[in-house]
Amino acid sequence: MTVSTVALGLPPGIVNLIQDRTLERVFHDALYPRLLYRSEAIAEEWAANLGERMVFTRAGLMDVDLTPLTPGMDPSLGSYEMEQWECQANQYGKSIDTHMPTNYVALAPIVLRNVVQLGLNAAQAMNRLTRNPLYRAYLGGSSVNILVAAIGATQITVASLDGFTERVSNARILPISPANPLPVTFSNAEPANTAIGFAPLNPAQPFGPGVLTLGAALTVGLPLRTGVFASTRSAITRVGGAATVDGLVGTNILTLQDIINTVARMRAQNVPPTPDGYYHVHVTPEGEAQLFADNQFQRLYQSLPDSAAYRDLAIGQLVGCRFYRNTENPNTDNSGALVDSSGGAGSARIAPDLGGEVLNQAGLAIRRAIVLGGGTIYEKYLDESKFISEAGVTGKIGEFSVVNNGVAIMAQRIRFIMRSPLDRLQQVVSMAWSWSGDFPIPSDGLTGSAARFKRAAIIEHA
Repeated sequence: MTVSTVALGLPPGIVNLIQDRTLERVFHDALYPRLLYRSEAIAEEWAANLGERMVFTRAGLMDVDLTPLTPGMDPSLGSYEMEQWECQANQYGKSIDTHMPTNYVALAPIVLRNVVQLGLNAAQAMNRLTRNPLYRAYLGGSSVNILVAAIGATQITVASLDGFTERVSNARILPISPANPLPVTFSNAEPANTAIGFAPLNPAQPFGPGVLTLGAALTVGLPLRTGVFASTRSAITRVGGAATVDGLVGTNILTLQDIINTVARMRAQNVPPTPDGYYHVHVTPEGEAQLFADNQFQRLYQSLPDSAAYRDLAIGQLVGCRFYRNTENPNTDNSGALVDSSGGAGSARIAPDLGGEVLNQAGLAIRRAIVLGGGTIYEKYLDESKFISEAGVTGKIGEFSVVNNGVAIMAQRIRFIMRSPLDRLQQVVSMAWSWSGDFPIPSDGLTGSAARFKRAAIIEHA
């Protein structure tokens, strides 16, 4: 016997939810990534009545003076500089409707499945809301020009404006301008210059391609895909030592020494480890496999075939780091809509949400590992339970408890709303998730190198 969808008047999009000629009564979970980035954020509640934007101030260090004091004279007067970093509260969410007549006739309860799907969507969205600011901060200020710039040009078009639009001046974060220029250098013989203005090619993609206005005219010119670097950029470990992503080739695979060198540089900048005493390395499955192929790594486990690393194909703890296999590291499939950044003569593609390219000019997929130290990112969240007033609510409000493939999915501090049916027939139940806040990245531009962000580092490889 078949179910008459015409009699029920069901929309075509949900006809497949009514199962026919089968005894199968359960939904099977789809492949789902491990969500690890949000666990790196330090959660702090956003205090009420402080506005939608919060500005934090960090003090630099006083200069060390080793000059002996003159007898009878006071020590010289010292001072220190200040810098700011900020966050802005925004609200995020997604909703889904459940047609209750469909839920009634379907062999499996759709309303319960929709709750699970909504919870999975919320957790995945929150993970990427954590990931994207991390990569924008630590990829920022390192780009390439995507249009040939001739001698005498005062504007260049770069693949990403990320890291080129603002600079800390007198402790405040200000847009670049003739009064607040950002020093820039290039990967060819073009002399150092400054950036004094910017304009995105697409205003809806502020971290995508855009035009930089220079403080002085070019004297050598910039061929297509020449590297453009801000003085405040974070150091990137690029396997093979290339100046830009275009220098990566298929043989530039990740090695243990690349991670050791990155951690050593972070230690030299006085970056503390995470609270568990280790630096955290988020590496792709491909990068993890490349480490197992590294001769230095293999020598560590020589004659130890039953070690946990080889038994479980999991590195665990090594060289002062905890290794996490993370399928949410940026790639062409999980980085949002891609934009052509080739300049019309190649395969380069950029992910504007990340401010970095995921394919280089030769079409090579750029894989990235990220090493995190202590205090890299915060989760400043608003307690949405306080949004409810004396007017009450229509429906239910609570939190998710979601399990996928036997794994509990982290969805804390995310509000779940199930609204009573308000349509004329009172048979459509609406559900939604909501979270308000931001994931700010603290800066340390006044200590160590000129890089504004130092508490993490990215390794790029093939």
